[in-house]
Amino acid sequence: MKNRKLRFSVLLFLTLAMMAASGSALLADGFIVIPRPPRPGPLSPFPLQVVRHDVRVEINEQLATTTVDQEFYNPNNSRLEGYYLFPLPVGATIQNFSMWIDGRETRAELLDAVKARNIYQDIVRRLRDPALLEYDGRGVFKMRVFPIEPYSKKRIKISYHEVLEMNNGNIAYSYPLGTEKFSARAIPEVSIELQIHSSTMLAGIHCPTHPVSIERLTSKSAKVSYLSRNSLPDTDFKVFFTPASGRFGFSMLTYRPRGQDGVFFFSASPNSGSADSNVAEKDITFVVDTSGSMAGRNLEQAKNAILYCLGRLNRGDRFNVIRFATEAEALFPGLTAAAGANLRRAEQFVHQWQAGGGTNCEEALQTALATAGTAGRPRLVILITDGKPTIGATDEEALLRIIARAKPGQLRIFPVAIGSDINTHLLDKLSEQTRTFRTYIALNENIESGIARFYDKIRSPVLSDIRLTFSGHVRALQIYPKDLPDLYRGSALTVVGRYRGSGRAAITVSGRVNNRSEEFTFQADFPAADPGHDFLLPLWAARRVGFLLDEIRLHGENRELVDEVVRLARQYGIVTPYTSYLIVEDEKIRRDRGDLAESDMTLGRSLAASPAMAQKHREEFAGMKDKSGQGSVRASSELQKLNQAQTVSETRSGASRWQDRDLQVKIVRGKAFYSSHGVWNDARIQAAAKLPVRRIAFASNDYFALLKKQPELAQVLAIGRNVRFVAGGRVIEIFDSQETAE
Repeated sequence: MKNRKLRFSVLLFLTLAMMAASGSALLADGFIVIPRPPRPGPLSPFPLQVVRHDVRVEINEQLATTTVDQEFYNPNNSRLEGYYLFPLPVGATIQNFSMWIDGRETRAELLDAVKARNIYQDIVRRLRDPALLEYDGRGVFKMRVFPIEPYSKKRIKISYHEVLEMNNGNIAYSYPLGTEKFSARAIPEVSIELQIHSSTMLAGIHCPTHPVSIERLTSKSAKVSYLSRNSLPDTDFKVFFTPASGRFGFSMLTYRPRGQDGVFFFSASPNSGSADSNVAEKDITFVVDTSGSMAGRNLEQAKNAILYCLGRLNRGDRFNVIRFATEAEALFPGLTAAAGANLRRAEQFVHQWQAGGGTNCEEALQTALATAGTAGRPRLVILITDGKPTIGATDEEALLRIIARAKPGQLRIFPVAIGSDINTHLLDKLSEQTRTFRTYIALNENIESGIARFYDKIRSPVLSDIRLTFSGHVRALQIYPKDLPDLYRGSALTVVGRYRGSGRAAITVSGRVNNRSEEFTFQADFPAADPGHDFLLPLWAARRVGFLLDEIRLHGENRELVDEVVRLARQYGIVTPYTSYLIVEDEKIRRDRGDLAESDMTLGRSLAASPAMAQKHREEFAGMKDKSGQGSVRASSELQKLNQAQTVSETRSGASRWQDRDLQVKIVRGKAFYSSHGVWNDARIQAAAKLPVRRIAFASNDYFALLKKQPELAQVLAIGRNVRFVAGGRVIEIFDSQETAE
């Protein structure tokens, strides 16, 4: 009975300190610890809620001012007293703080990293929640909050300055947003807005951690916005922006555990204010399906989209328009100048289209490729269709041979598919063979805007036939994408790879624009050790896994590819509907033959208990290899996202269809941890069966001694009270002795 009372007191204290319900315990947003529980009585499990949370950031060159505005609500009938804690980003200084109590501001104190560590560890001991260990080594802003009246709101506003670092061409801004470890329910709304101002032209702006919208205000300023509703952000918010150096901005991020190969993320972005003379004149052919299946809304929207594209051709472009059904019909005998009379004829031609007949892709491709483009000019073909070939050659290999005969060195075919009654393998191989990307538009989507958005991406080529070379004492390997795409204004070339060696190295980007060769060199540092950007490992793994799955989907399955997908997906948490099936099957086989302990399983242990889920995984993987239908379109779209992954969320493409509350995956220091039966397991446990094991009780003296000796383990220990991981040549098992006793 005494133990139950103690557990209730700890739980009550914990839930009060965790700030509750809708996620008020925001990490960098601050949270409130209640040191003394209120008087006995019925309480909600999480007494405080965040009802408003806004973050506004002004960045001028490398000086950032962050303002956090929060409003907390006490839904209980008890008056509460607590402390507001705000873990400060390293190097930040408080500019202003406001909290309104009876119309007056309250005083606060700034504690250094040593005092902050004592506060965090004390909370871990008393509340039995290790989440704050993640902030070991940071200062803290502390302020008493009283009273927190029942059924009332409390507003807190804080702002701080920090000088942002510039490294390898990047200026980096980071905001510790992770909230999952303090929230039991979704946060109603989280908004972050960055205003970036630079004295030089801005090139690339990249947020690898969250889906954001980027608005270019001028060539030297931009706005980055993030909005999340009813969600649990659990990843620090990071934005990198690159001031242009000449026509391009180049930047690089690295991550490298000591003694291992490194990972790099290289980006090349055109100067947002570059002159039109630096845009390549292109040859472009629009090939549009007008078969019977396009009748009605589909064709009308496709016609409007083509008219939009014609109106946005660049000066110096040449073009043609081809419609195809039972046969193909070209407007001009060949490519012609994008001038007034020609454009008016094209508009009249498009207005006259009527739907009817079959789908003759063979003749459409032959007609589009009959006229060779001009050497040195980008040669683009936009193929818009909603159906599989039904007339002429219908076999995909025969149609692909047409492309091979056209010598596709400078040819770029962009498939734009409407609906799901299409041959995805054909369209995807067209894009694979000509180094482009595919676009899918669902029947319930706006076809006109979908095509317009796609065209705006490729409207202005700035560098074609791109090659990347490295010089110095660094060797780059396993680089993705393998075949580099062309670079367009408003976009960025992003390359992820591994590297060996270290030191200063030159990265040379070469290509062609307006029939002349161009070469740009960027000096970069490849460190021997860099713990800063651990999100790069899953980004690299996602691109490699996406590439391997596309190989399986389009060219056939073999054991080596499957084994590589399973290893990478499990190690780096690339858990998709397709990889999860392979992981579960692999673990089931090894468990049944005695090679794998059930306690060491990642996905298999939890999902094996659900035959319905196992069947769903099997169907998803089988559907991945279908050549048409909704499953095929979905697989093609999701694997392309993996192939091009630039954000952490894109490494879990399609995961929402299978994940449930009982199975969670976290990436910590570049490695995947899986939750199973209340224990977080390092994915590397499976390969560590022969290593010695050390068991340490959570929040014991040995626990904090381990943290003091190896502070780099703080993020791992912050995951939970029961964690198994590999470190220092052994397996360390953190266990909650109180849970074990009960």
